[in-house]
Amino acid sequence: MNANTFYRIVCFTRCDDPKQDPEELLSKIKTAVESPIHVIKEITNPGEIKRTLKVNIVPWGDLCLHEYRWNSRRVAISPFRLSRAERTWKFYDEMMRNQVFVPEPVIFLEIKKLIFTVKTYLATRWIHGGFSLHRLALKKDIPYPFDFLTILCTCVDTLVKLHKAGFIHGDLKWSNLHNVQNRDSDIALTDLDSLKKTSSPWLQGRDFARFLIAPEKYPVKKETIELLIERYLKARDSSRSTLEKAIRSYMAQKTRTLPR
Repeated sequence: MNANTFYRIVCFTRCDDPKQDPEELLSKIKTAVESPIHVIKEITNPGEIKRTLKVNIVPWGDLCLHEYRWNSRRVAISPFRLSRAERTWKFYDEMMRNQVFVPEPVIFLEIKKLIFTVKTYLATRWIHGGFSLHRLALKKDIPYPFDFLTILCTCVDTLVKLHKAGFIHGDLKWSNLHNVQNRDSDIALTDLDSLKKTSSPWLQGRDFARFLIAPEKYPVKKETIELLIERYLKARDSSRSTLEKAIRSYMAQKTRTLPR
């Protein structure tokens, strides 16, 4: 952290990585942002605050870099709560201890003016060999045979671990769950901006229900949905009643609001 009262850089790297001077690391990040390997997600309207890029930064190699450009309202409340990136950094070790596979965060850097955060960067290790449920559902350009129902069941088992660990993901759309072959078909959870710590069965049930709402172009049979719900509830038996009410109420609500 540098010592200027009005401008500070708060910077963390993983303990097993070489220490970096904050200013030098910020310079490396800015260079990577200017010439990314691939733009995964761009800011397309004033309400968005995050860009996602594939970059290469020495000595870490290929990384997924999230750049947060805070708007004035978020800047104003920044001293009073953890940023999205800081939650991801803080909760990573606990999720891994509970066998929840998420990309390892290796760089966390925030630029502050006085006590206010004005920009945040979070870089996680690039996941090689992973395909999102969204892409698998298309069954296009996948270099290995797979059974989609088996993968969906593995996703359920991963979400059971996440919820038993006391977390909810908050944005379980299919593009945020990845089947990773080079980890014995593990499921990786990505885009952790909405990650929260809670043991509420109601909130966890609604979190699981988001996963069951498949994109409109990939209809999932009703019996498949019921199989996945039963698999989840069986593994969460102690809170079954509340969880099931939360799941079914959320799905009923979404079914009413989805376009026909």
